[in-house]
Amino acid sequence: MQYGISELKVGGSGPYDVKWHGGTGLFSIVAGTSGFQASKITLQHDVSASGQSAQYVSLGADAELTANGQTIFTTASNNLRVVFDSAGSEDYHVVVKAVNERSAY
Repeated sequence: MQYGISELKVGGSGPYDVKWHGGTGLFSIVAGTSGFQASKITLQHDVSASGQSAQYVSLGADAELTANGQTIFTTASNNLRVVFDSAGSEDYHVVVKAVNERSAY
């Protein structure tokens, strides 16, 4: 099973669910040729109790991007989600990858 993503995604067609192993990772967004048009792109994690319906919440203000950028995050959750607010058909390069001892995989 592959954890994380590094893919070109269309802003208006999300959200995108990401399998995660728990731990520290890198969340990065770079807009395609049409520029950054979403009002916000957020990395969320599932905080629901075992056996309950998923409940996704933001990983915090640093994981809510309003321009090209990146942040380091840590979560014990096994499920992440990338959510686009007010996005259209523009492309974004979305990266959610593990980080371990100063190395991104």
